[in-house]
Amino acid sequence: MPTPLDDRRKPCGVARLTNRQLAWRAIGIKSLTKDKIIKQEQQATINTEVLIALVGGVLGWALASFTGIVLLGQKGTLLWNLIIPFCSSIVVSTLLWFGLLGWVRLRKFDRIAQIHLTHGICPSCAYQLDDLTTQDDGCVVCPECNAAWKQSRVRRADETVTHA
Repeated sequence: MPTPLDDRRKPCGVARLTNRQLAWRAIGIKSLTKDKIIKQEQQATINTEVLIALVGGVLGWALASFTGIVLLGQKGTLLWNLIIPFCSSIVVSTLLWFGLLGWVRLRKFDRIAQIHLTHGICPSCAYQLDDLTTQDDGCVVCPECNAAWKQSRVRRADETVTHA
C-alpha cells in the first residue's frame, strides 16, 4: 500500500477519526450521519466497506458452523445451525470492519483528502486551514503537521459548496 502524499509529493498521514466520527461510521447509515465530512467519506468508501462486511459475515458463519458441527458434533439444533452462526457472523464482520477501516481510508486517501480540503481541513491531521498564507508554489502549509496543500483545493470552512 503506497504512503499518502501531500500536494508537494511528500509523505503525510491520514487524519484520525474522533470517537464521534467513528461511531457515525460504524452506524453506516448515511441519512443518520450528521457530520458532513463523514457522510461524504462513507459515500467514497461504501463499496469496499460493504465487501469487508460481507466477507466477515461469511467467515463468521463458516467459523461457527465448523466449530459446532465438526468439532462439537452438534447437528440439527436451531442454536448451532442458525443462532450461533448468525451472531458469529455479526461479530466477525464488525471486528473485520474496525480492523480494516484504517486500510480503507488509506487506500481511498485521494478521495478523502479532497473531501477534507473541500471543508477547509487538513487531510493529514484535521487542522483547520483557514487564513493561512500561501507559499510561493501556491501551497498552504499546515502548521500542525507540515503537509502542503494547493490553495486552489482548499475551501474556507464557511464557504458553501454548491453542486450544479
